Amino acid sequence: MFFRFVCYLVVVWLIPASDAGHCPDPVLVNGEFSSLGPVHVNDKITFKCNEDYILKGSNWSQCLEDHTWMPPFPICKSRHCGHPGYPAHGCFKGEDFTSGSTITYYCQENRRMWEKHQAMHPPRAPNGTLHRKWKTAAWPFSRLWRLSDPTLFQVTLVIALLATVLGDCGPPPNLLFASPINELNETDFEAGTILKYNCRPGYSKTSSKNSLTCQHGGVWKYTPFCTKKRCRNPGELHNGQISKTDLSFGSRIEFSCSDGYILIGSTTSYCDIQDKGVDWSDPLPVCVIAKCEAPPTISNGKHSGGDEDIYTYGSSVTYSCDPHFSMIGKASISCTVENKTIGVWSPSPPTCKHVVCHKPQVPNGIFVSGFGPLYTYKDAIVLDCKKGYVLTGSSLIHCEADNNWDPPPPVCELNGCTNLPDIPNAFWERYRYQRPTKEDVYNVGTVLKYHCLTGYKPASDKPTAVICQEDFRWTPYTECEEVCCPVPELKNGEIFSQRRRASTSSCVYSSGEKITYSCFKKKEFSATCQKDGTWHPKTPVCDDCIFPATIDHGHYKEVNGFWTNEVLYECDEGYSLVGQARLSCNSSGWSSPAPQCKALCPKPQIEHGRLSVVKDQYITPENVTIQCDPHYRLVGLQSITCSENSTWYPEVPMCEWEIAEGCEQVLAGRKIMQCLPKPEDVRTALELYKLSLEIKQLEKKLEKEEKCTPEVQE
Repeated sequence: MFFRFVCYLVVVWLIPASDAGHCPDPVLVNGEFSSLGPVHVNDKITFKCNEDYILKGSNWSQCLEDHTWMPPFPICKSRHCGHPGYPAHGCFKGEDFTSGSTITYYCQENRRMWEKHQAMHPPRAPNGTLHRKWKTAAWPFSRLWRLSDPTLFQVTLVIALLATVLGDCGPPPNLLFASPINELNETDFEAGTILKYNCRPGYSKTSSKNSLTCQHGGVWKYTPFCTKKRCRNPGELHNGQISKTDLSFGSRIEFSCSDGYILIGSTTSYCDIQDKGVDWSDPLPVCVIAKCEAPPTISNGKHSGGDEDIYTYGSSVTYSCDPHFSMIGKASISCTVENKTIGVWSPSPPTCKHVVCHKPQVPNGIFVSGFGPLYTYKDAIVLDCKKGYVLTGSSLIHCEADNNWDPPPPVCELNGCTNLPDIPNAFWERYRYQRPTKEDVYNVGTVLKYHCLTGYKPASDKPTAVICQEDFRWTPYTECEEVCCPVPELKNGEIFSQRRRASTSSCVYSSGEKITYSCFKKKEFSATCQKDGTWHPKTPVCDDCIFPATIDHGHYKEVNGFWTNEVLYECDEGYSLVGQARLSCNSSGWSSPAPQCKALCPKPQIEHGRLSVVKDQYITPENVTIQCDPHYRLVGLQSITCSENSTWYPEVPMCEWEIAEGCEQVLAGRKIMQCLPKPEDVRTALELYKLSLEIKQLEKKLEKEEKCTPEVQE
């Protein structure tokens, strides 16, 4: 059995001498940097070490005006593992302990490696800790052993450069603002070492403590003691602007001109080293107004600029075309600045062209505006479609330079039903006083009703209407057929006057035709054929009339003539006739039913009461309702009926004065008067009281007379 350790390698920087005119090309051993080509002033690069190497120094550097790098290049240093130590009951093979090297461990005979779930740390590992979860054992700050195989495993030792190996401090940091006074040839420094520094060009000293001190723990300590110098204020740029955020060493300002002005000079300037101080690398530029040459000429047109050779920024000219030529493009152009360097005319000048567009043909279309007949460049037409048509395309079109319309003229497509059916012997409800045309268009879903002419009727019970369907076709319609009346059959008479229709009619008798007929020994009659195919007053027949009907409480008498056979009904006294008094015998019997004689009842006389129906006489079986006046009560039934014997049944009721509650038993003296609320009630009470006394006296008198009357002997 054996173990294997891997140790990381050491990396160093090799810095070549600089070429003339450029900063020296960076070369980073065991690492990489961002630059791929020649390096110029102010360029920056970044550094990165390969795996298993550590970066010592700054991870970036900048090429300065003096073709030096600041801060100095870093180095990629290998990790040194140190002696791994011998395990108990084992040994290892290998002598290289740098990064990337490998050693192999072997166990003594009758010994095996630790169990799978244990980690082994090297023997004599001071302050070692066991990490069972990750199967590793580590030394603080420096070493890490990793288990990789139960029989053959490799342990990789990762260490930091400890002071015990590389010294207390490594190389001092490369300061951007200062450099060591003395050249540094060493890479390791003991704790307490002090290095003196001077400010770099472009920086000024701000503190007397211009040194770096190596402290225990390998850390260089210092406080910044140089600051950037400031350049003077660049001043004002007439007709332009200066963009600046800082005036210190290394800063940059940018120059730009106002609209219409061109910048002469550099667009940027840097606060750079000048002699022993700092100043701007480029002088202040100048902003001059832009100028354009004479505007270009065009064929078949001219501009308004005159004979001037030079035009300043903002000047404009307007072009016009010769007669019968149209301008393509914008009429006016202006002197502008292109790329902030030169004056040019913008936009391009127009052209003058002879443009003619002809009036477009749009079947079923309507011109809303632009009626032509000839059109020139950019003339516009607005179109729409007739009712029942839908527009496909653009409703607005323009005459373009190629003598065509853009967009192309639209199309009006049918969007409904045409060719309304012509239904014989019918008329449309919508067109009662005019006839529709075949070209009329109706929207989908339109319902048009029609009616049959006089003398015609629908051939079925289906609705007399047509509907425009989605396929732009009308639904089937119901025809109108002729109305015919039946031919009369007279057994006891004859038709001696008639009017027949033309031979084209399928009817013997059509609607509106009138016939005259007579029944034997009776007068002349007539009947007319109706719209519904029936006769009026009724189908002609000749039947004999039976004897007139007798009526209660009345009688009839005959009234005869040459062409007449009539009777006249009359009622007995006290009865009223209801119905037709005179009846005639016609072709089909008596002209109407026999009348009735109704009994008459007189108007009911009720004092202090009202009738629901007021008349002088009432006929059987009329009914009336009685309502008494206030302070009167009804004695009897409220509703009465006129009976056959000319009397009211039940008897006519009465309205009696109603004595107030508590006064019924008080019939005399002041007590009656005390319980009555109104003077008129008092008078009424006294009259009633007087009347009651008279009635009592009369009753006593009659009673006395009855006692004195002798009995009659038979």
